[in-house]
Amino acid sequence: MSGYLSYMKKIFQDQKINLALLVLFCFLFEWAFAWVFFETDIKKTLVSIIRLLPPGITAFMGIQGGISQFALQMLAFGYVHPLILIVLSFFQISIPARYLAGEIQFKTFDILLTKPVRRITIPLGIYSFLAVALALQFSAMLLGTLAGDLCFDLKVNIADYAGAAGAGLVFFLSMGSLATAISAFQSDQGKSIRMAVGLFVSLYFFDTVIKLSTSLQSLSPYSYFQLYQPGDLILGKPGAGIRALISLGITVVCFLISLVQFNRRDL
Repeated sequence: MSGYLSYMKKIFQDQKINLALLVLFCFLFEWAFAWVFFETDIKKTLVSIIRLLPPGITAFMGIQGGISQFALQMLAFGYVHPLILIVLSFFQISIPARYLAGEIQFKTFDILLTKPVRRITIPLGIYSFLAVALALQFSAMLLGTLAGDLCFDLKVNIADYAGAAGAGLVFFLSMGSLATAISAFQSDQGKSIRMAVGLFVSLYFFDTVIKLSTSLQSLSPYSYFQLYQPGDLILGKPGAGIRALISLGITVVCFLISLVQFNRRDL
């Protein structure tokens, strides 16, 4: 237990500045998102533009079923905005590469060499850090939405966005588990990052193509990024629980793969 806590402390100590900056960005982004679209004159212009957009574009943005619930759906889009996706993916891709493939590459697993700790400490410590980091980031996003609601009187049900944040946490943890599984098989930090980035960019591109093409809508259930659809959660559409369970299943399976593979590695 002491080895696990020491390893967790090491990661947090290494990443405390990055974590603080990402949490601050998440809060400010969601607050600014509410301010720009609901306090300035941009909203009127944007509503007019959205009326003219083809269904594929509005589906990509998460604006579905017209614009009667524009505010709710636009705030939900803030939870899946490309910038937010990049920010939330940062730790999920970089931490496994740094603390698995990178440590193997540079032979710096000091904790295993100086203390009699079990190997499970390493992947478990990484997963724990990723979970805590995601919890802090999504909490910051939720607080940003709450601040926007209080400042601009948006009259939103904050519990709906709490549900979206919870689903997002599970989804991005599954992303971290996939990246960790990749890193467990690699001995090069750079290659591990490239492979993870390539995988998620390809999956995102596949999801974008499906959303923009009416003829490919039948493939939506097979898109990885369909597991995280804040707009659907906010509007109360069915299937949110199943999506969360799938994300959780991916997380568990990839964690077991990471654990088995890491235990087989020569350090």
